[in-house]
Amino acid sequence: MENDVSGARRAERLLARPEGATMRELIAATGGPQYNVLKRLEARGCSVRKTREGRETRYHVVVPKPVYELSVSDKGQVTFPKGLREEMRLFAGQKLEAAVEDGKVVLSPVTKSILDLFKVLPKPKVHLALKQIREARARAAVSRFERATRK
Repeated sequence: MENDVSGARRAERLLARPEGATMRELIAATGGPQYNVLKRLEARGCSVRKTREGRETRYHVVVPKPVYELSVSDKGQVTFPKGLREEMRLFAGQKLEAAVEDGKVVLSPVTKSILDLFKVLPKPKVHLALKQIREARARAAVSRFERATRK
């Protein structure tokens, strides 16, 4: 696994997998037992389920989805917290569609065409003039020809 990740973080990732992890797997991945990680996860509101597999116990941790609190300004505007924007992959100027279903507001991003998705991509770092592109293509064609005729 990654060397720059702490043992506790590795243990959390193993425990949060759908198949969970046994203490033997945690010891192999982190170098020691991680009972303190289980207690810390329970204290944070995660549910820890234990199942026996022969002589070992498999631990399954279910991490609750974060709940975001939004406030409405005097003008009726709402600011989305950063975590929610990242989770929904929202960007500045993007349109949202709102629907009320069973007393709950359901938001979804509006995308009209593939061109709307280009706003998400950063601008290219290298700008080439048309003349430079033609020259590069010509050099590539010459080098391909030289390689093919060298036998």
